[in-house]
Parts: sequence; structure tokens; C-alpha cells
Amino acid sequence: MGTFLGHVMAIGLKRWVVPALLFAASIAPWPAAAHQVEVPGQVLAVLPKAEAVVRFELPGDGLRIATVRLVPEAGAHALALGDRIVGVVDTDPVPWTLAEVRIVGKDALTGAVPTAEPVLGPTLRYVHTVKTGDSVPDPAFVDQRGAAFSLHDLRGQSVVLAFIYTRCTDIRECPLVSGKFAALQRLFRGAPVHLVEVSLDPSYDRPRILAAYARRFDADPTRWTFATGDPKTVLNFVDQFSVTAFPDPRLGVIHSERTVLIDPNGVIRNLVDDIAWSPSEIVTEVRHDEGLATNPLERLNFWLSSAAVAMCGSSVESFSGFSDLLIVIGVLGLCGYVSWRLARALRQAA
Repeated sequence: MGTFLGHVMAIGLKRWVVPALLFAASIAPWPAAAHQVEVPGQVLAVLPKAEAVVRFELPGDGLRIATVRLVPEAGAHALALGDRIVGVVDTDPVPWTLAEVRIVGKDALTGAVPTAEPVLGPTLRYVHTVKTGDSVPDPAFVDQRGAAFSLHDLRGQSVVLAFIYTRCTDIRECPLVSGKFAALQRLFRGAPVHLVEVSLDPSYDRPRILAAYARRFDADPTRWTFATGDPKTVLNFVDQFSVTAFPDPRLGVIHSERTVLIDPNGVIRNLVDDIAWSPSEIVTEVRHDEGLATNPLERLNFWLSSAAVAMCGSSVESFSGFSDLLIVIGVLGLCGYVSWRLARALRQAA
């Protein structure tokens, strides 16, 4: 044994093996501790397939809205909107799981917008959801000038569509999307492309409110429309794109993100769930759909970002595509190199 250790030291144990072992230990996929905790929450929606949308109060993390899968599945049938619950949530799976659920009370789901008629209604609305290749729905809207507006009026132009509400205070959500649309307005100058943002809060976001919001981003109403209308009509349209929106008295409107690319014939070409898209990537994607020359690296970056969100969910919404892929490849390459040097050193020592 002493001879073996001496031989290993002779080939540079301190120089290669020890650093390699420390590095391997630092990146090794050790079994993660279970993230199960009993927490209180409130049911915001009961979904098909034994899932529910719940607002949790997580220790050290505050309020969180999440879609969870009920365990056992039969427990979903006992839940109703507004139920206050206590249950064991596991944040490791996607979606989270919720077990050992106890109903401890019930509160009305107070909306963020006081109206005579509930914005979202007492139950979920079940509508036909659209997908890539479908014709875009065409309800009657009103724009920020108070004029009637229809997506059919935009035939012959490509359309970039997103969903916002004007009272959103989270700079990572609606203001960020509208800021990117402002960049798109500049980049698409002179091109047959129209921008549309549909309100998720149509009872409050009337034309006057939308016009003031539009001025914050220097929106040209001939090229960039902010749409509202009858709340039921607007929110049915929103639901068709699988954009969930729940009014919350403390947080505003809790909603998912989706950007829609529509071709000049009114056909949905892409549904983008990654909020990290860049304006240049959208420009490249639209130009590609129109058969124009595009930047292949921008398209690759856009595809990688979208694929990451599609496979892993919203937890990777900050994934920036090609650049992050290069970082991952670099880390894997470094790991491979260290492993090779370690194996070589051990072979020489044997």
C-alpha cells in the first residue's frame, strides 16, 4: 500500500487527483433532500386530470401560485373554488404534488377589479384551445382609441400578439413584455407587421386606461393595438390560448405568459411560452415565416429557449438559448476533461 501511494504521489497526486476529486464532489448529483412541507393555501381553480391551481403561503418564500397534482387523484373531486386548505406540497416534481389535503374553511375569491359581475365567473370556462396551425379566433374587440377592432382587419400583415394588464406592477411581467413590444415597433418600422396586446383585466382596462398605458411606451395606434372589450368575450379569447388569469386581492392578476406569432393569413405559426425572448429573435422568426432572409443563429437561440421551456416548464424561463447551451457544453467538457485526467492518473498509478 505504501508503495502504491508513493507511486501516485510521484505522478502528481497533489497536482491533479486531489483537485479533480474536489471538483467532482462539488458537481456530483448527490440525492436532493425532499422538499415536502405542510403549508396552508387556497384553491383558485380545479382543473381536469386531478390538478388544481393553489395559492400557497410557503415558509420563507411568501405567496406562490402553482398548478399541483392531487395525490391521491380522488382528492381533487372534494375541492372547490375558494377552499382554504392545509396539505403537504412537494416542490420537486413538475407539476408539484399536493397530498394529505384537509379543507379548513372557505373564502370568496375576491377579484382585483371590483365589478358588478365577476370577471372570471364562479367556475372555470371550458373553451376550445388553439394550437399551431389553427386560424386565430376573431372576437369583437375595442382598441385604445375606443374604435371597434378585429384581428380579421389585420389580414395581409403578420401579427405578434401578447397578453398584459395595465395595473401590473411586476417589472418582470407585463411592463417587460410591453417594453419588448416597444423595441419590436422600432425594429418592424416599415414592415407589414402589427403588434397586439390583449388585456387580462378588461373590466378595468377600458380604452381611456389603455390609451394612457400606450403613451408610456410611445405606441403608434396604427401599428400597435391594445385590445379590450366585453369581459366575457375577452377572457374567453384569452382562455383559448391557455393563458390562465386569476384575480388576487393582494397580488393583482396572476397569469401565465404566452406570445403568439400569426401569419398574414391569420394562421397561428408559433406559441411562445418563454418570456425571455428577445425582440431580435421575434423579428428573425417573423421574417422566416414570410420567406425572407434570417439570421440562423438567432433562430437557433429562439428554438432552444422555447424547447427548454416546453420540456422543463416555467422554471427555466430565464434560459437564454444558445448562450446558455454553450455554458452547459463548456461545463460538461470541463467535467469530461477532469474525469479523463483522473482516470489517466489512476491508470498510471495501478
